[in-house]
Amino acid sequence: MSHLQRRIKIKLLKIFNALKTNGPLHIRGLARITNIHPATVSSIISRLNYFFDIDNIEVVPGFRAKIIRLKNPDIKIEDVERYLEVKKQIRGV
Repeated sequence: MSHLQRRIKIKLLKIFNALKTNGPLHIRGLARITNIHPATVSSIISRLNYFFDIDNIEVVPGFRAKIIRLKNPDIKIEDVERYLEVKKQIRGV
């Protein structure tokens, strides 16, 4: 596993743990709790949207926020690794 892959895995674990502990959160709240830049959180969520439910809610008129929750609170990092491996194999076919 490369250094970059380890860093992404650590960030993903932080996101999973934050959502498991705190329940649904918006991107900035998730970024604040995990100490990961909001753009990085958003990128990880969008790339692995298979594992997340995303709701757009209107907080105040004219301002919308993305609320992120885990589809399966019992998800493990190994499940994500298997998913990515299968996805990689499918792209290689």
